[in-house]
Amino acid sequence: MAKKLTKKEQEAFQRQRRRRRKMLAGAGILVLAAALILGIYESLFVSESEAQQITDSDAPLASFYNPRVLSWRSRILKWAKEYDVNPNVIAIVMQIESCGDPVAISGAGALGLMQVMPFHFPNGENMIDPDTNVRRGMGVFYECLTQFADWDLGLALACYNGGPSVTMMDPSQWAAETRAYYRWATGMWEDVVNHNETSQTLSDWLEAGGSNLCTDPSATTSAQPAE
Repeated sequence: MAKKLTKKEQEAFQRQRRRRRKMLAGAGILVLAAALILGIYESLFVSESEAQQITDSDAPLASFYNPRVLSWRSRILKWAKEYDVNPNVIAIVMQIESCGDPVAISGAGALGLMQVMPFHFPNGENMIDPDTNVRRGMGVFYECLTQFADWDLGLALACYNGGPSVTMMDPSQWAAETRAYYRWATGMWEDVVNHNETSQTLSDWLEAGGSNLCTDPSATTSAQPAE
């Protein structure tokens, strides 16, 4: 689960964003035209259709998730409406983080369905209450998505796992757990977008160690299955 960005890291991140904006603003029309022809421009910005997919709260929930995750189907659909998010975003995070176990606890202290760290909860909140846990988890997700990942879902989910600092790094510098998390999450999302009835990525995740999380309700969560 994500760590808070330090003040120094926040300042560095903002400097990086300002430099990127200046580079784009300073680029000549011919350079931008060439980039558009090469298809590079589209890779710099998430398309409106992609953003709409992420926030499509009416999207159907894929059927390929583990039965423990699908047992939350009605609640997932309700939460999707509450937080204006595609229900599959919630399901993917829940699948990888807890496999639908509302009392899961990681070695780092992350809790509940969405494996949210305690510092994200105000004093007195029931951190493993499903509604509360998902509310705080969605808060972390949207912060990653809108403030640090520029609406890139894969990067937002990497941020959810590894913290905002990963958005300032080359993916090759990410921790192995975050690289694996990105692979599993984006693979399942691709299966959702392609309307696949099964997910090879989910099968790979289960074989790589995710099945331990899904078969032992008393097990605590740990690092993501290996890449």
